[in-house]
Amino acid sequence: MTTDLLKPGPAALGAAGLRPYREDCTRRFAELFAGRIGHRPVPRALTPDELREVITACNAAVAPLGATVSDERWISYLEVVCRSQSTRHLRDMEAFKAVCVLNCVTFVWDDMDPALHDFELFLPRLRRICERYYAEEDAWFAYEAARAFVTSDHMFRDAPLKAALCGTSLEQYFRFRVTDVGVDFWMRMSYPVYRHREFTEHAKTGLAARMTTRGLAVVNDFYSYDREVSLGQIANCFLLCDVSDPAAFEKFFQDRLDDIAEDIRCIGMFDEISRDILLDLLYGNFLWTVGSARYRAAVNHVNSRIQ
Repeated sequence: MTTDLLKPGPAALGAAGLRPYREDCTRRFAELFAGRIGHRPVPRALTPDELREVITACNAAVAPLGATVSDERWISYLEVVCRSQSTRHLRDMEAFKAVCVLNCVTFVWDDMDPALHDFELFLPRLRRICERYYAEEDAWFAYEAARAFVTSDHMFRDAPLKAALCGTSLEQYFRFRVTDVGVDFWMRMSYPVYRHREFTEHAKTGLAARMTTRGLAVVNDFYSYDREVSLGQIANCFLLCDVSDPAAFEKFFQDRLDDIAEDIRCIGMFDEISRDILLDLLYGNFLWTVGSARYRAAVNHVNSRIQ
């Protein structure tokens, strides 16, 4: 039986970041998603030909940035799409491949120092991806979402506004993260995958993004905390908590679980297909995160800075 004498003290927690909490918090995340959602999303594996097409398109898109990305790293990015898109409602495989490519190449941008790369060279490549895989109107929405995501990151990664929003309160933080963590981008590039009228409107209006931001950001923030602290990044909700104080962390973490549970309850009121898509995204993102090599160490070969 665990006793307080066996638990790490505050000094150890402060030096170790969130690692001492990882096992317990992973169990609690898993219990929340399994208990509140239940249905485990089924991954959509790409065929060898589809995978090669996606990786070839990814390499072409990042070529102007001078980036060389290994197949292993592309696949580590790609797994979140295969895990989180709602396979049971997938209707358009071309749009699915577009999401794979857009997701991967914007991961590369996120892993770069924007001061060292000209994103104006990157934007035309994003446009070509959208025009290749989507119908005309859908291509516009997907490109505009991708453009907004990388432009926002380019403008605000080290800006005082970002520091103010991320360091003031959770309300301001999650408002900022709708765009910054890419949830609005995800919805607008994903709705063509499903060809479903209600979900399309929820994605275009931004409601779908706002409903899932906390569930996606809290999971991402917990598992990427050590990496982001080591890189001096400030967009992490756990920076608003004294993680070296176990009691303060426990309250903060439980409050975040309660927030996610409330969002899941409200998502349950959406139409059946929109509900499934949003819940598969939340649950699938968690399953990808805990299984991905990207989150196994603060810095490793698939999450290090790309020069």
